[in-house]
Amino acid sequence: MRFFRSGAGVLCSALLLAGTACGGAEAHGYLAASFPPAKAHLKRSPHTIKLHFSLRADARYSTIYLEDDDGAVLASKTQQTASRDMNMSAPLLAPGRYHVRYRILSPDGDVVQGKIDFIIDE
Repeated sequence: MRFFRSGAGVLCSALLLAGTACGGAEAHGYLAASFPPAKAHLKRSPHTIKLHFSLRADARYSTIYLEDDDGAVLASKTQQTASRDMNMSAPLLAPGRYHVRYRILSPDGDVVQGKIDFIIDE
């Protein structure tokens, strides 16, 4: 009961009654997982590039690109439906260094962008 006597306890109780969760709110979306993972060394070319975000990526404004080490775009895909997951077929890749660049529009209006590097070993 001591929690409810503190200022934080009263505030959290009021927020819970109002339907708002206490704790850390997700202010911005972020990349939660990927395949290939960042800095991965793969034995063979991946068939699919998979990205999973903490928030839903808006359709039509969210895109992923697969680039070689010289920056040439080998594949790209624009999100067709709002989802936390973005998947893209990958072409057959030779041994070398590659980059997955992403740019999404999250539901809160923030643009989230980044890059994942991976290597296909010889």
